[in-house]
Amino acid sequence: MIIINGLHVYDNPVGDMDATERTVIVMKDADILIKICDSTGDFDDTSEYQLLIRLLKERTIIDDDGSRRLRQKEEVENPSEVLLNPSDPEATFRYKAGGKHLGYVGNVVEAVGEKSSLVIDYDYQQNTYADNQFMKDYLNEKKDFSDGSFIVADGAYSGEENSRLASEHNLKLVTTNFTGRKPDEIYADFVFTDDGKYLIKCKNNCVPEDCIYDPGNDRSVAYFRISDCEGCPYKERCQPRFLKTRVRKEVSWKSVGRAKQLQYMQTEEFSEYAKFRNGVEAIPSLLRRRYHVDKIPVHGKKRTRLFFGFKIAALDFQKLLDYTNSLDSHASNKKTA
Repeated sequence: MIIINGLHVYDNPVGDMDATERTVIVMKDADILIKICDSTGDFDDTSEYQLLIRLLKERTIIDDDGSRRLRQKEEVENPSEVLLNPSDPEATFRYKAGGKHLGYVGNVVEAVGEKSSLVIDYDYQQNTYADNQFMKDYLNEKKDFSDGSFIVADGAYSGEENSRLASEHNLKLVTTNFTGRKPDEIYADFVFTDDGKYLIKCKNNCVPEDCIYDPGNDRSVAYFRISDCEGCPYKERCQPRFLKTRVRKEVSWKSVGRAKQLQYMQTEEFSEYAKFRNGVEAIPSLLRRRYHVDKIPVHGKKRTRLFFGFKIAALDFQKLLDYTNSLDSHASNKKTA
């Protein structure tokens, strides 16, 4: 290794150093480079200099004695948003479904008719964007749908707010799997006020003596008479807290909604929707296998979003072509008959 003007130049890049030792040397070089750039002021507006500043801020920390060191894993702020690739500073990191994902995520809306389907909308964001938020965005920007319309998605798109938004647009939201911890189904029969803050009645039709709303936990805290809960057939499942003079029960409106969803998932109507959902899964698979959506040859959110849009357009064009060919084939067979 040779040192020139305080910066390290490697005559053997691999050497006997491990990754941490090499990272420390690069960090020290970067610190020297920052001081040189700061002294001139000529690089303040360059993207390269700003990326270097960002990298040092996210990955290192200056101790009380003024020395710079690498951040420990627990000291990294917003680990999903730190700079991972200087050529694509907007890309984010996400750990999902047992895998590590770097970059962006696309959301696709497909309209399905009796004989054909078409992708009618899509969104594209950093991959830390929640599926639940994609649904909110789509519903907030749409007008009312025709009677009988429904939208089928997986459990990540569920939520009381999304169901409410869908209902406001004359749309039924059906999510075909359940995410997170399952509540006891008795909560489906708990009655709340319209704003979802106060419990009115429990599964056993008992009315609380007093009820307050805990905004910090988004829960209703209800107090019942001891006599109401002692002989309740659902006491073991409800598990309220018995105090000296009354019984305390905390429950959220979200738990009630999730319990209602569990009940609905046992109906025949839901089974039909679940069968419909199986066909929806073909779109992500098709985008990956035929249109190679995971291998976009550019960087940056705007550029990759544009390529993603081109791939959606190609998919729709193929769908349209397949549909017109099926009409021609049908017409030809009719003439032959």
